Amino acid sequence: MGKIKLYIISGFLGSGKTTLLKQMLTQWQDQKVAILMNELGQFNVDSTILGDKTPMNELLNGCICCDLKSDVEVQLHDIRHRHQPDIIIIEATGVAHPVEIYEACLAPSLTSFIQIQSILTLVDGPRFLDRAKYSVTTVHLMEEQVRYAHSVIINKKDLMSAEDIRSVTEQVESLNPAGEVFVTSYSEVPDTVFAGEGVRPGIHQHHHHGIQSMVYTFTAPIDSRRFVSWLRSLPESVLRIKGYLKFRENPGQVVLFQYSYGIPQYEPEEMNLPLKLVVIGEQLDKNKMLDQLDQLQFS
Repeated sequence: MGKIKLYIISGFLGSGKTTLLKQMLTQWQDQKVAILMNELGQFNVDSTILGDKTPMNELLNGCICCDLKSDVEVQLHDIRHRHQPDIIIIEATGVAHPVEIYEACLAPSLTSFIQIQSILTLVDGPRFLDRAKYSVTTVHLMEEQVRYAHSVIINKKDLMSAEDIRSVTEQVESLNPAGEVFVTSYSEVPDTVFAGEGVRPGIHQHHHHGIQSMVYTFTAPIDSRRFVSWLRSLPESVLRIKGYLKFRENPGQVVLFQYSYGIPQYEPEEMNLPLKLVVIGEQLDKNKMLDQLDQLQFS
């Protein structure tokens, strides 16, 4: 069987994410779709809007990119075993950061059966134009949601003038020059929005935009000093690394390794898990990184 295709719907509060989700469900009636829905509160209003025909798991009382991040792996395994879907759609809360969501879906245990297709960010056009009235933190989040999307859907064009539409489009393209941009009302978009795999149609594979990932499997313990040297050599475009390792200094101990914003973390792991490392970043030079990791493994 092929991998389960996974789509992430991002976007600030009230931008039209659930409306887009309903359209996706309508389009994919001939495929088995499951939903992972995130809500900050104790009750998920959106789940009642969608009804009970589509399998749905819920993450309540927190944000998928922070409080509930560790639960995503469990939920995706559960969805796979109970429903065997062709497609999983994650609708994150409006205050979730897309990089964190993407990372949460790349736990080493998920990479064998999950294929992340794309991040779709909804933008409330009028609110985005007026975002200066919000706090610096909120403005930053709204812009980050745009910056890391594969496709940006500027919504509510019926509430904007031609000049407003031109202005918000220019601002979105400035934040995310390589992403596809659509302008719409009621989240109605062409089917081509869902066809990509994190690659802009018509552009060669090496011109990825947004965030990417790669998985490397170690077959034996590695030298810890060489590993630290490799970490120090990484470019800023590497956003996250996570996975399980063994080091030659203590070859019987599995280590959970995590890396973000240049800071590494090591934790002993009791289970003998597969030695896989997931690297997440922007425009990764995968061939170069594979060569470097091969050198770590075989030197």
